[in-house]
Amino acid sequence: MAGYNQGIPGGSVGRAVTLAMPELHPTPVEGCEICGEQAVLRTAAFKRGDHSAVSDANARIRNHQHHRNTR
Repeated sequence: MAGYNQGIPGGSVGRAVTLAMPELHPTPVEGCEICGEQAVLRTAAFKRGDHSAVSDANARIRNHQHHRNTR
């Protein structure tokens, strides 16, 4: 594969990879108890600096049935 870094001095770096940023904070569906609960948990987790719990709440909101039907 000419043109790609082969682990030798002077090798090229190859093509740049472009990734899209995910929606960081999905919007809960208005009137949905589950989405609303996860939004409250997400806010509390953010305030205490628990980024893992924020990510978990975001995933639960994003993957909730309402969101799957709109994709």
